Amino acid sequence: MMHPRPPVKRVTAQESAHLMRRLLNCLPAATFEMETFVRLAGIRASRQVPTAAVETGYRSNLLVNPDFVEKHCKRDEHLFLLVMHELWHIILAHTRLYPRATMAHNIAFDAIINAGLARQFSGAEYRGFFESLNPANTFPGCLLRPPQGWPEDPIYVDCDPPGARRLVERLYPRNKNSRVAAPLYDEILALIKEDIKKKIERGEVIVEPVLIGDHDSSDGESTILDDPFMGEVMRRVAGSWPPPPFATRKRGDSAVYTDWFSAIGPATEEARRAFSRILQRTLSGRSGRMRRRAKVMIPGMSGMNVMPNARDRLTNARRLLGVQGVLYGQPGMVRARAQEQPSRSHVYLDVSGSMAGLLPHLLGLLIPYSAKGYALVYQFSNKVEPMPTEDLKRGKIRSTMGTDINAVLKHMIETKPFLRKALIVTDGYTGKPNPNYVRELRQRGARIYVVLPEESAHRDDLQEIARSFTVLPRYTAKSSPWRVGHK
Repeated sequence: MMHPRPPVKRVTAQESAHLMRRLLNCLPAATFEMETFVRLAGIRASRQVPTAAVETGYRSNLLVNPDFVEKHCKRDEHLFLLVMHELWHIILAHTRLYPRATMAHNIAFDAIINAGLARQFSGAEYRGFFESLNPANTFPGCLLRPPQGWPEDPIYVDCDPPGARRLVERLYPRNKNSRVAAPLYDEILALIKEDIKKKIERGEVIVEPVLIGDHDSSDGESTILDDPFMGEVMRRVAGSWPPPPFATRKRGDSAVYTDWFSAIGPATEEARRAFSRILQRTLSGRSGRMRRRAKVMIPGMSGMNVMPNARDRLTNARRLLGVQGVLYGQPGMVRARAQEQPSRSHVYLDVSGSMAGLLPHLLGLLIPYSAKGYALVYQFSNKVEPMPTEDLKRGKIRSTMGTDINAVLKHMIETKPFLRKALIVTDGYTGKPNPNYVRELRQRGARIYVVLPEESAHRDDLQEIARSFTVLPRYTAKSSPWRVGHK
């Protein structure tokens, strides 16, 4: 006999008002401009969700459980971290990376986001939130929170499986501004899967750690960016956000496209100058803005006869001069020298999962050149797709979330006329090129130039085909609003 589920306690107006006051109290001290989201999208208290989730509809809302807030968000800054965690899930489109996200995927997603937020907001007022949710001496809970004493004097605890402590040290380094290589999403996922597999083999009970937000891909989080209003709100709000400090760097062989929208942020003047210089070197055809060709058929006046024609602009002039005309110009096609399309560069933009945090900056960089006709932009993951100016302006991305540089090389070879120059914008995690493609491109004299953001300037995969590498300067506090206000 099935017992009916106990009714969910309704949220009172006083509880909702109290939640909103607390959230608004922490906004002035927040680095990110989240007030726009609160005003346009709305935040509502609800006990229908365990922690927080997104609801799309006539008015999109971020739902927050008041009981969870009362227990774990002792400070307003903790409530701010809860909301930011859910928004990062949306912006990074985590529920779209896999058709069916498992518990292992969700833990890895939360590990990346929690570490990113902890490092962006490392002040004393923000501490204690993630620490209260999971213990530091058990796996995988230790991946979801900073170690005791972090960041001044962290205590790293050894726990099973082997390799867990090293991951924690890389997620939360002793110096938060350390150059220690951040762990890849795939590394975290592999260790979690291995631990789950061993526990199943030993017959142990798998206890899921406390996760934040809504990880169900069937709900609002996975479709929020498809909603015209909410998608626009999120892009506007995220336009001034810094990129997450950890990229997924996911390379795979997925053939399923995912359509999503990226925020668009401003490009620094220093980065624009560096990009402009390399773009000039990749212009196809003759240098200069325009070229000309002869004997092109264009609309014009092809002859004269006695039939009146309102398009003959000399008719009014003859009437004013008192000249009685008997012949009128007639419309038709005439031969003339007409302007050809300007010389332009063919740009391939990496839109794989590893680029999620860098794309806002790069889209803002490419839009002016695409709009003026200087750059013909393609987006590539495991496949190559055109990226017209309108899609660039909207931040519309079409990606398999994997990466394969061979898709670009094949596209260059098959394009007619053959592309002798191309510019690839990527973080460098593209996989190794096929030797057959490399040989054919060299025989044809192709020149490939690579642009790498300084945040992720990995060169090993493309050394064999790149004629040169251009590293875009890192964001600075003076020139970009993306930089977080911490030293």
